[in-house]
Amino acid sequence: MGEEIGHPALTGGPWPVIGVRVRREGHSLRAASWRPAPYAAAEDVLLPCTWPELEGLARIAAGQSRARVYVRGLDDAGPLLVLCLRGAPGAVRVDGPLSPVAETLTARARAAVLRVAAVHREAARAEEAQVWRARARQILNDRRAARRGRSVRTASAGLPSLGQRR
Repeated sequence: MGEEIGHPALTGGPWPVIGVRVRREGHSLRAASWRPAPYAAAEDVLLPCTWPELEGLARIAAGQSRARVYVRGLDDAGPLLVLCLRGAPGAVRVDGPLSPVAETLTARARAAVLRVAAVHREAARAEEAQVWRARARQILNDRRAARRGRSVRTASAGLPSLGQRR
């Protein structure tokens, strides 16, 4: 299940979203922020539906990665936006501290993974459903590990660690 087929939210199915403040100029996305920003309006932004992006977002939210979160327009979907990682075409970095929304982002990423597992289960693809449920457990375990102090931010006391974990 990937975006090359189309995002599941486009078929009308329930899909997790998270609030992001977005500034647009015409039809173009100009800026995005986790916190209030001038000329930005709060919007519900979809989470992606591919495992690499969901895993990346969950790792960022759990503090296991220092990567940034980006937002981009969902291809051919009009005004709909989706979270993404660096390098996606047309992506704009979401500014501001992630910590106030980290728990929510982790939970929504896990919900998206469980939703994909449910779609596979409904389609009688038990093996794929099991893989996606295992991925959801991985996100849950990573979040628990972060709470116990095993995150990149905790290990480096908020300072750049140059890739080293203590």
